[in-house]
Amino acid sequence: MSSGLDSHSNVELQKHASAVLGYTADQVDCICDALVQSQDHETLAKFLWSIPRSDLFLSSESVVKAKAHVAFQQCRYRELYSLLETHEFDPDCHPILQQMWHEAHYAEAEKVRGRPLGAVEKYRIRRKFPLPRTIWDGEETVYCFKEKSRQILREWYDKNKYPTPQDKRLLAKRTELTLVQVSNWFKNRRQRDKPQGEAEDNKGHVRSMSMDGWSGPSLHVPFMSNPYLGKTSGSEDSDSDGKTVIKTEPRYQEETDSDSEARQSDYFGDMACHI
Repeated sequence: MSSGLDSHSNVELQKHASAVLGYTADQVDCICDALVQSQDHETLAKFLWSIPRSDLFLSSESVVKAKAHVAFQQCRYRELYSLLETHEFDPDCHPILQQMWHEAHYAEAEKVRGRPLGAVEKYRIRRKFPLPRTIWDGEETVYCFKEKSRQILREWYDKNKYPTPQDKRLLAKRTELTLVQVSNWFKNRRQRDKPQGEAEDNKGHVRSMSMDGWSGPSLHVPFMSNPYLGKTSGSEDSDSDGKTVIKTEPRYQEETDSDSEARQSDYFGDMACHI
């Protein structure tokens, strides 16, 4: 039964190929673009198979782009990379082709690791497999922001550090970023530009609050050795009722390098949550 279906399919393809022989190059391009836009990749694959093996057709950008879409959908990533690296594409096509390039490398990495990739792993994949110049305008990107977008944000920041919602919408349109990306950029920039003295004052304030927890009223306890208090560093006195009062000061352990590192790690971890 299967062989019968395959035979029928081959006959249909042959008939389709015979019809395509009469198409002009512009008609082939138009059909490829329409099938790509409709995401009918199965029909597109059959149509590409029926195109005559002529440079007039095969060198067309529409045909090459259609082949890239089919290769991506069929997980033939080596063929996809070869098509993207060896043909020049119109800048209007760059975003979708760049996405296919990245997604194909993500898929290969996930297949090897047997699990989905995290954000950091995807970033490393992008750094390991940079975009070819055939689908990239050459403008450097930093943290997924193009330098042109960063310059627009910096110029606005120099004039107004707190843009209004209307300003953010305008900036998002000019930079081709989302509202969330624009808002986060300004928030992070303001955090980085905080005066060092202000940051130190906040840090000292937090420490003083934690120190205050140790200070308190004098301990009204009988004079005796207490293994939990250790050696007292205060003085002995008596109150009006004749009870012994030991005025003690808190005894702190000597801070080791590991304690210092842990405290600094906690501090920077807290700071990171506010960036």
